[in-house]
Amino acid sequence: MNPANEPRDQRGMGALALAWVGGVVVLLSAFLPEGGIPIAGRTFRVILPEEWPQPWRGESPVQVVPRWKPEDVSALLARYDSGWHAATQAPDMEGSKLPVEQANPAERAQDPVVLPMIQGASDSVALTPNTSEENTSQTQHGPASSASQKTRHVAPAALDTEALPSALQLVIPETARPQFSRLFSRLVEHGDVVVLHYGDSQIEGDRISGVMRDAWQRRWGGYGPGLQAPVPLVQSFALRQRHEGPWTRHTRYGRRDTTDADERYGLLACYAEWEGSPGEPACLEWGPETRNHGQFARWDGIRIWHDSVEQSCPVFLDGLPVDTLTAGTPHGTLTLPLSLADAAEKTAESSMGAGNTGDHQVCFAAPPRLFALEPLGAGVQWHGVPMRGSSGTLFRKLDRAQLTQQLRTLSPDLVILQYGGNFVPHCAPDGGAERYARWFSAQLRLFKLLLPDAALLVIGPSDMAEKTGLDWSPFPQLGAVRDALKGAAAEEGVAYWDLLEVMGGIGSMPAWVGSTPPLAGPDHVHFTPLGAKRVGTLLDRSFLAAYGDWQRHWAQPAPGGLSPRNPPPLPSVASPSLHRPLHEKR
Repeated sequence: MNPANEPRDQRGMGALALAWVGGVVVLLSAFLPEGGIPIAGRTFRVILPEEWPQPWRGESPVQVVPRWKPEDVSALLARYDSGWHAATQAPDMEGSKLPVEQANPAERAQDPVVLPMIQGASDSVALTPNTSEENTSQTQHGPASSASQKTRHVAPAALDTEALPSALQLVIPETARPQFSRLFSRLVEHGDVVVLHYGDSQIEGDRISGVMRDAWQRRWGGYGPGLQAPVPLVQSFALRQRHEGPWTRHTRYGRRDTTDADERYGLLACYAEWEGSPGEPACLEWGPETRNHGQFARWDGIRIWHDSVEQSCPVFLDGLPVDTLTAGTPHGTLTLPLSLADAAEKTAESSMGAGNTGDHQVCFAAPPRLFALEPLGAGVQWHGVPMRGSSGTLFRKLDRAQLTQQLRTLSPDLVILQYGGNFVPHCAPDGGAERYARWFSAQLRLFKLLLPDAALLVIGPSDMAEKTGLDWSPFPQLGAVRDALKGAAAEEGVAYWDLLEVMGGIGSMPAWVGSTPPLAGPDHVHFTPLGAKRVGTLLDRSFLAAYGDWQRHWAQPAPGGLSPRNPPPLPSVASPSLHRPLHEKR
């Protein structure tokens, strides 16, 4: 056969053609004027992707950051652990050192911090990890005895905050010290403290907030899972929830339902609405999450946050008629008991192998709009309120009278606003961060007005990355948004915790993702459960550092009126429970 007649190999022609075209485009971009060439009344120019190197244009517009490696994150966290170990080696009365945190903190991310006892704390006991409570929520569930309710753990002695890395220190301006002094005094005096932790999807599922709740309840005393949305978007690890029937969830953040005609969303900025037929039971169920800490599954009753009542609504708890929301009742709360007989019955069922011990059910006939369910605990109450997609600028839009009444009913001693991440991808380069700062400052002024005695803390965004070619690069406006939030906090005189700096700074997220095991997810935005535990532990240490600084330098005599909170009265229920789990056929 004549070789000249053989077909040519065409496999490389496509790549060769693309290379020629790419070369021509690069040459045109290099030699054409930056403003383009006018031809027939139109201007033609070549624009290359920002990621392409363009040395002929001068400095690259691409943000250049150090390339982090997973081992860099490991070294950073090790430095944090070393600094914390040095800060907590406080001398005792004889001048010797007291050992603190014998185990590796990375392996004890959810254990409470073991600290020396305050001198003169007569009712304190040694604080050690309470492993007996882990995964025992079924047997521990039920109303707590008065003895357990009064049990106090040790308060930590003053820390050597100068030994801590600066990134782990809360920035508390002088004007915010009275409120934080009140918070710390309440913790020392009796531990009855309420924390309202708002945030975006970084705290969804009780991540970070659950770590803090566990640490504070073990250290200062307390139990209970905190406020919950009646129909949650994502199941929280604080407890299990179920609902039966056509409940509809409405939120003020994310995609708002256009049928909503008012701003009555309540303090969680969401509500559940019943859309069933008249007479059809509208039921909500909650129970202990057996994979979480035992104290989260202890509660004495349930408080229902509801809107104004348009028609009479009988209420049933575990099959028993316990109360009625009468027509004309304004928005408020309804507190229901969990009887001791019911708790005993459920414990007996557990010993016989029943799988639903601890579950409770509340049913309504024609319920009003419901804002929250609150299993009533005692001591430290840490309420985590995740708002997926929110940038934290919605609070001034909510019905002011209703929000005021609900916030003052809850009466938090500390309000945390953890936002910024959802605004970063949409922040305009020309003044977007400054506008966001003004919006966020208005929210801070609102909380200062409604809750003048509460300490306020802003937690800025974490590092975030977007895919650019084959690499992950920081969002261009991330630093500007962080600086804007930090400036807003300083201007309004509230505390700030720089999560971006705690992670290591801009460009650290890919290394958190690449760590073994991963500390952040493949989206390069959200922490993994393990990463969230580490962040929660570092936040807890930052609070303890602030507490130590308060003890050493600016503690004032405890303000008057720091008596423990009086929980809402719980009416008695003598009848045995008629409860049947939702997933059983009736």
